Amino acid sequence: MLFLGAVSAEAQHYDRGYEAVPSSPFITKGTWSVGGTAKYSQHINDNYNLLVISDINSTGFNLSANPKVMYAIKDNMAVGLEFSYGRSMLDLASADLGVATLEMSAADCYQIQHKYSAYGVFRAYIPFGNSKRVAMFADLHLGGSFKQGKAFNAGGEYVTGTYNEAYTIQLGVDPGFIAFLTDRLAVELNVGVFGVNYSWQNQIHNQVEHGNSQSASAGFMVNLLALGVGVSYYFL
Repeated sequence: MLFLGAVSAEAQHYDRGYEAVPSSPFITKGTWSVGGTAKYSQHINDNYNLLVISDINSTGFNLSANPKVMYAIKDNMAVGLEFSYGRSMLDLASADLGVATLEMSAADCYQIQHKYSAYGVFRAYIPFGNSKRVAMFADLHLGGSFKQGKAFNAGGEYVTGTYNEAYTIQLGVDPGFIAFLTDRLAVELNVGVFGVNYSWQNQIHNQVEHGNSQSASAGFMVNLLALGVGVSYYFL
């Protein structure tokens, strides 16, 4: 009897509804979507004070673009490609740091870098009942990035500089929500909850000395301060 009970327990099938074809899917097979995000920010500090840092004189900017294209291979399931490019610059003319009896200063520091990324994406849409406007989704990302940059300090007796290249391979899971504003235009909100990363970096200091580093990480890493918001257009 124990054997029969074990066999019947193994044969029991749990249906979560993923194999069933819905009568009215949220996203139908054959649907294309294009979208992404873009942002730019700039700062100019003129004798600005921030907490223990005073007399900050600096300029800088950050820009990024993240286009994405996807195709629904089945109802409520899609695959696609996502690309990103980011560039940042900081030109620090001067800044003073004072904490108790500790005083430090920096001057004539400059840094610029850019980063390219490409990912393959698999997405599963999870509708709320028969709603055709709002749903959840889960993205599985697999890809990598390349970052290149240089920095130098001309505030001392000699000018020093560092050139670096960094590479990253990443696997991530990003759940989120999608809401259609019109029949075709949708707003998407997502946040990363799980990731596996491996990265390595090569440096050349003063065009003479070489250095490198490697790092790896894996686990659940929810960062509510890094929410991703984008706009997508859906069409057949």
